[in-house]
This record gives sequence, structure tokens and C-alpha cells, in this order.
Amino acid sequence: MAERTASELATILAELDAGREPEELQLLAVLRRPECPRDLIDRLCTCRWVLRRRRVATLVVRHPACRHPFAWQVLPYLGWHDLHEVCRDPRTAPAIKAQAERKLGERLASMTLGERISLARVASRGVVRALLTDPEVVCIEALLGNPRFTEEEALRLLAINPSPACLTALLRHETWGRRQAVIRAAVRSRRLPLGVLTGLAASLPDTEIAVLVRDGEVSDALRNALVELLLARRSAADGVSYPDPSCSLGLD
Repeated sequence: MAERTASELATILAELDAGREPEELQLLAVLRRPECPRDLIDRLCTCRWVLRRRRVATLVVRHPACRHPFAWQVLPYLGWHDLHEVCRDPRTAPAIKAQAERKLGERLASMTLGERISLARVASRGVVRALLTDPEVVCIEALLGNPRFTEEEALRLLAINPSPACLTALLRHETWGRRQAVIRAAVRSRRLPLGVLTGLAASLPDTEIAVLVRDGEVSDALRNALVELLLARRSAADGVSYPDPSCSLGLD
């Protein structure tokens, strides 16, 4: 393989030295190999014709030796698939990856729902964050299964996604809906129905429910429901009925 690469590289460099554009398939084959030399990338970054060859330009941008000015020229013209490949390639320079993620985030508004769903399943961490505000439940459901989606993203989704249906999808997820940190954050949300919030609170211990009752950010309706929940638990434990919730629970 090394001999083949050396032979193809020599042919490509000879074409460049002669001021000609190398044969594209041969050039792509060399660019895809881990041993692709930095010198070739340096040469290609100075060739204006590379900007017209999308596949070549994308592979040059993904190489760790790619020059930043060249990448800044190329990224705005790449399709979302190519931008995703730049983002997910471990060889991509960190600054170029971050810029590709920003460009892909900006592109979301013009992408179809099907494209966003496809991207949500495989997006890199930076693009996952850009997708957190998507209003479509099916897109959020795809995002929840992304291996780069973490508890940090789950908490941020609860804080910034405006759709109650999307928040409910998160809470119904077999992994994220069971995380205690997610449940604690969700019960303070004012975008979820009272029944959902009460059901979530039921999974918390009495001490945490009592803290919620005293929390000024909790709605009056939820506070009353939480007091009733605590009272029902206390009554079941003591075998007696408490007519005055605030006194019997010591919440004054």
C-alpha cells in the first residue's frame, strides 16, 4: 500500500508541478489514506481549482494539516452531508471542526424534517446542541438516541425547547426519562401539563418533594398537588387521615 501511495503521489505532484489538475479519482484515493502527506495538503490549499471540486475540497478540509483560510473558504459551500463528515472525522483540526459545526447549525433552518431527523441520529456533539430547540417531536426522538447525547444535553433541552410535546418525549425515553437530575429539573418546568409533573414528582422521595413545595418557582397548582401527595404518603404510613395538610406535614 505504501508503494502504491508513493507512486500515485509522485504522479499527482508531477501534474501539480506542470500546472495541471490531477486525475480526480486518483487524488481522492490518496487523500482518503491515513498516510496522505502534509506537503500535498499544503500544495492543494493554494490551488483555486480545488474549490470547484467538492469531494476533493471536503477531504482537504478534513485533513489535520488543512490551512484555516482555505477551510473558511470551503465550508460555506459544502452540503450538510459533507459538513457532517468534517465534524465527525477525528482527524479534522479542532478549530475547523468547531466552524463546521457552526455552519451546520446555521443550515438547520433550511433543512427538511427528514434531513434533520437523519442528522439528529448521527450528529456530533456541537450539532446535537444546535438541534435541542427543534420543535418536531420525531426529530427530538431521533436526537435522544444519538450516542453523543448526554445528560447535560437532556437538561439543556428541558430548559430551552419550547415544545411540551418534545419535553414529554424526553421524559418518556427509557434512559433519559429515568435520570434523577432530569426528573428534578422537569418538575420545575412550566411548559409541562400538571398531570405529567405530578407523575414525575411521585418518583421523588418525600424530602425532595418537600423542597419543591417550598420552591417559589413552582406553580400553585403543582404545589397543592405535591402537598396532597405528601399527605397521602404520610396517611398511608401512619394509618390515619390528616385533614389539614399544612399542619400535618409541617410546611408552615
